[in-house]
Amino acid sequence: MAEEAPSPAGPSGSSEIRIANRLSEIERVASLVDEFGARHSLSNEILVALNVSLDEIINNIISYGYEDAGHHDIVVRLNLRSSDIEVVIEDDGKPFNPLLAPAPDFADKSRLGGVGLHFVRKLMDRLEYVRAGEVNQLRLMKRMKQA
Repeated sequence: MAEEAPSPAGPSGSSEIRIANRLSEIERVASLVDEFGARHSLSNEILVALNVSLDEIINNIISYGYEDAGHHDIVVRLNLRSSDIEVVIEDDGKPFNPLLAPAPDFADKSRLGGVGLHFVRKLMDRLEYVRAGEVNQLRLMKRMKQA
């Protein structure tokens, strides 16, 4: 069973969850985001952006990232900083840099792939990808609105 390990990180704050590569686990990630948001009084706009983005990214990892049907762990970390929220997703799937995926061609109705990643790019303020050994690491950043 996957475990959730919220861990305070001083004045900022962080939470982490390790899930299995099953689509049903995405619900646990959404719960973590909602709890994190409630704990830190995040706006609904930020929560929606995080949940939609994580749903898309994790769904893609589970659906396309593995060449076997075995168990794989996916780690999601949320870090609250003074001006932004950082989300880190790590998996041991096939190397895939979503930053290099082409933008969808909305005029070509026969080829609608890439729409989800397009939304992630629009919802997040910055994305970074690295492949470290056998691990994909995708970092998403969302700026906090200043009141």
